[in-house]
Amino acid sequence: MKKSNYLTADHLWQCERIGTPSLSPDGAWAVVDQTTYSMETNESTTQLWLYSTDGKTRKQLTSAGKKNTAPQWSPDGKLIAFCAKREGDDAAQLYVIAPDGGEAHRVTTLSTGVSSVKWFRDSKSVIVISSVWPDLKDDKAQAKKLKAEKESKVTAKVVEVDNYRYWDHWICDGRRPHLFEVNIASGKTKDLFAGKPWTLSLTDAGSADFAISPDGGEIAFVQPTNPTRTLDPTIIMLLNLKSRKTKTIDLGKAWVGSPTYANGGDRVAFLSTPASAPAQHTRLMLWQRKGEKTERLAVKWPRSVGTYGTAQLQWTHDDRAIVFNAEDSGQQHLYSLPLDAAEPIRIANGGTIAAFDLARTGDALVYTRSTIDHPAQLLCTHLSPRERSADRPGEGKTSRTKQLHQASGASLTRASARPLPQGEVKTLRLDRTNAFLEKVRLGDWESRTFKGWKGQPVQTFICYPPKYDAKKKYPLLQNVHGGPHAAHLDTFHYRWNMQAFAAQGYVVAAVNFHGSSGFDEKFLGTLHANMSEPSFADVEAVTDALIKEGIVDKNKLYAAGGSYGGHMVAWMNGHTDRYKAYVCHAGVYDWQAQFGDDMYLWTKDELGVWPWEDAKKHGAQSPHTYANNMKTPTLVIHGELDYRVPYYEGLEYYNTLRAKGIAARLVVYPDENHWILKPQNSRLWYKEFFAWLKRF
Repeated sequence: MKKSNYLTADHLWQCERIGTPSLSPDGAWAVVDQTTYSMETNESTTQLWLYSTDGKTRKQLTSAGKKNTAPQWSPDGKLIAFCAKREGDDAAQLYVIAPDGGEAHRVTTLSTGVSSVKWFRDSKSVIVISSVWPDLKDDKAQAKKLKAEKESKVTAKVVEVDNYRYWDHWICDGRRPHLFEVNIASGKTKDLFAGKPWTLSLTDAGSADFAISPDGGEIAFVQPTNPTRTLDPTIIMLLNLKSRKTKTIDLGKAWVGSPTYANGGDRVAFLSTPASAPAQHTRLMLWQRKGEKTERLAVKWPRSVGTYGTAQLQWTHDDRAIVFNAEDSGQQHLYSLPLDAAEPIRIANGGTIAAFDLARTGDALVYTRSTIDHPAQLLCTHLSPRERSADRPGEGKTSRTKQLHQASGASLTRASARPLPQGEVKTLRLDRTNAFLEKVRLGDWESRTFKGWKGQPVQTFICYPPKYDAKKKYPLLQNVHGGPHAAHLDTFHYRWNMQAFAAQGYVVAAVNFHGSSGFDEKFLGTLHANMSEPSFADVEAVTDALIKEGIVDKNKLYAAGGSYGGHMVAWMNGHTDRYKAYVCHAGVYDWQAQFGDDMYLWTKDELGVWPWEDAKKHGAQSPHTYANNMKTPTLVIHGELDYRVPYYEGLEYYNTLRAKGIAARLVVYPDENHWILKPQNSRLWYKEFFAWLKRF
């Protein structure tokens, strides 16, 4: 196989990317949004696809418009609701389409647009999010305000709040994300927050921020205690839609989210992450209507529910268990927690399971699963057929919830060729996307554990070049992840793809250093007030081990990282000169300068002090303090729309290296944020990345 058959940036943008699935009520069909990209036009298109869960039929449901997203099947199975911006739309609107095809019907014409659809059980109405000016009485006034804002010659932002930007946009124009009830037949909309001080988060408001009770009489939503301080605690409010009376679930100093009603309506599951101290696990909580009591589930489980603060939650059809995804040691699995169990049961293995849906009948489960070897695939696990009496306790048969728990040992990548006896499960791959990758040669990879900081175990992915020869020594590329409370996962990463790096001839190491998510709480909190030393020790320990094992050449060491990973390679530059070159993408170079970011209030929690409290302790954790020691050539990459790590940090680092006479190259994207998201910009990113390392 020629080297041209190895994975490239163009291959990554050729991949079709699968979104979040929604199952029909009978579990026979799944609808999902799928996105394709054009390198030529530098744009993407998202359409809806239907897959029968027996694996026999797949068909494209939409073809009009470029962005058809977030499909949700109606409870009666007759319609699929989704959001789209089509011809004549100034903003994304709510559309519905019959599952057997035909023309989609526009339901809303809100000037402020809609997102995040959820159905009422009667299939007559939905709830959506729309960001509005709360003091304006109707949509006509909203439209007038939008027009005036757009046409104004004054572009200044005037603020007197603590948080006013988020990732790549400003959040200080007075708009608030409200929940709207929409009647499907008439298109009539109702602002459920009208006249009240309620709002969803000004940052990432979405479908995880609200839920509708099974009887349709109540909604639960996440309310910030102070919307303009985005790191302040949150509460859950329960709003009776008829009486307008509310109840509150308030855990004090905690961020709560993902409220999810049990099918019986008597309980609400939700997530809680303590805000009282940095880097704690996200807990699974249960609120009971009777007595209005709240308890934590799976108290002793040594993992965070979800991915450090976020997770998808869903009750099983019989309300006996809660299903969710969560990280564990570099993978993200799907779990089910029986309410009387001490720990959850793994029901589907990662890779990385990013999204899922469980049929209301309880006999089908669909989910997306990616690995280092392949992009997300759409899989379906079928539970063996049962009479409805099997779902009732005391009938002497295995319930579907129990069958779900028995899925853990099943094959997750291909269908079984033999009939399955009762109690077992079978798994099918539904999609047929990205077949071209079968002709692209990938490298082998493995998950290993090394002794890191203080001799403690550290999990690491090692990816080898295609046609790897164990008799040879290879250049090493340390791929340092961001966060820091994130992790390298067994997934097909489009922006930092290990296989694309390995295809260039590197052995790639992806270390889940101390502070990474997916491990116990002590490990997660290691970096508090010591932001660099433990993770640096872990990376160096893996480098040492690979040299000692004869896998990599000690004279050909390289490292690259983004965000906190960029911080780490800048830190490495001030603490070792054995690496030949670095790539620093959107890296934190100066913690004092980081005060200009969109989440500056969190820095004390991580560094332990404000800079004016203890300048020495604060500065000791910052790479710029060690600039005098820096010798290594560095490629610095940054986006000007990056408000999380402002782009001037990249300029400061680059200028420092140039002033010291160290080889440095700067790539700045005026139209990109913390990530490089446009195909042609990404292709240049990979080109610059590889050329820089090759140069040294």
